[in-house]
Amino acid sequence: MLARSTFDLLLLDWSTPDAQGLELVRWIKQDSRVSLTPVFYTDHFVSDDIAQAFEAGAADYIIKPVEEDELVARVLVQLRRSYPGHFGDGPLEIGPFRIEREKKQWWYHGRNLDLTTTEFGLALCLLVNLGRPMSRDYIQEFVTGESTPTGSRSLDSQLSTIRIKLRLMPERGFQLRALYGYGYRLDQTPVREAAADGRVRLVDWSTITNVSINS
Repeated sequence: MLARSTFDLLLLDWSTPDAQGLELVRWIKQDSRVSLTPVFYTDHFVSDDIAQAFEAGAADYIIKPVEEDELVARVLVQLRRSYPGHFGDGPLEIGPFRIEREKKQWWYHGRNLDLTTTEFGLALCLLVNLGRPMSRDYIQEFVTGESTPTGSRSLDSQLSTIRIKLRLMPERGFQLRALYGYGYRLDQTPVREAAADGRVRLVDWSTITNVSINS
């Protein structure tokens, strides 16, 4: 399931019927298809093993018993740390984009882009999950709040439109990649810029403030 779908956080015990929790965390950190936050929730409290869990990539280690309020609070801490853009309704600034979530307005280098409600949701999903593989079902649920998958061609068409409207192109600092049999991932790419001496240099897109946008 972890290799086929996108999850935000995994609560796991030290020992499970099919595998050791420690080995599962190591697999998660090694598999490029999986991007989530692993948290141990267990009554296993050997100090050396706890140290191994953190070394393997666990984000937290919660020892049972624990009050429900504390468990929820600690899970939320990890979610906010891993996916800060998912929380709150305030404006976001990501590279050349400014996103007004309450007004559903999208700005690119100070220019307002005309996006439909669905396009806004798709664009937001891509940007707040920058560099993270996302399954088609995850993207659909992020945008609509429903887990019922949309047609593959419909999603592909909508994302193709987003690619054009947001100028998600390598020369502008972004690349939207289709992941075969899985979904999509938006990556940051270096921007190539010609210097005065004719040489080409790489520029971080977040430092660019003046870009001429041709219609």
